[in-house]
Amino acid sequence: VEVGAQAGSGAVELTVRDHGPGISPEVLPRLFEPFFTTRPAGQGTGLGLAVSRHLLAAQGGTVEVANAPDGGAVFTLKLPPA
Repeated sequence: VEVGAQAGSGAVELTVRDHGPGISPEVLPRLFEPFFTTRPAGQGTGLGLAVSRHLLAAQGGTVEVANAPDGGAVFTLKLPPA
């Protein structure tokens, strides 16, 4: 896992990247939907990313996810400067 941070263009940007297989194209658009999960029944509620996006939006921020061109997933959080 790699974590990075940079400031600029009116926001602080944090990135979290892994080097796994990435996120399947079928799952990627639904990742932030409340109660969406790829885990078996009883092993997760599917609320974590939806709540995270809501909390960031309440502070004027965003969170996005994409597959890295060379593999793995990249989450990008953008926060307004304090």
